[in-house]
Amino acid sequence: AEMARVLADSNHVPLHRLSLLVHSVSIMHKSLDSMPEDENWKALTRNSTNLRVYIMAFDVKSDDMLRILKPSIPLERIHFDSYITCVSGAVVDLISRQYDKFLTHFILMNDVIDMSGFPDLSDNRNEDPLVLLAWRCTRLTLLAVHGYTVWAHNLIAIARLRGSDLKVLEVTEESIDFDQGELADQ
Repeated sequence: AEMARVLADSNHVPLHRLSLLVHSVSIMHKSLDSMPEDENWKALTRNSTNLRVYIMAFDVKSDDMLRILKPSIPLERIHFDSYITCVSGAVVDLISRQYDKFLTHFILMNDVIDMSGFPDLSDNRNEDPLVLLAWRCTRLTLLAVHGYTVWAHNLIAIARLRGSDLKVLEVTEESIDFDQGELADQ
């Protein structure tokens, strides 16, 4: 929060890019209480109107991400990489709602070794958070998913929603799953 206040000062040259690294180890040793609040982000973007933020999150719990992601962050790129924890569908949904104007890159990687299969972000809901992300985030040019279940029909929906504007759609073959009815038709 203090860094955001200092950078928001009009005496500073406006920022264009801010890259943030959030790691579970640093969260364990430091409180999230010093993270910038929404007012801090608003002040920073008033002085730096072209600011875009890139967040890399390593093994950060979904609850912690929900505390970090403030509505006024001009989030352009986000990269989740997990070895212990998994990102929740709620976090993906929040990102698609709050950052629909700026988000261009969304990378979701899970290296958790779990014999029961990959986590499914849709949580057996009718609405898949990745499809909603592709629908809401009209500037999305890169979507990469590794180690999470992506249903084949949702993958097709994502490709159709973004069309040729989606320059990179990268999904691990093992992540793609089919409904049993679809599998019979294939």
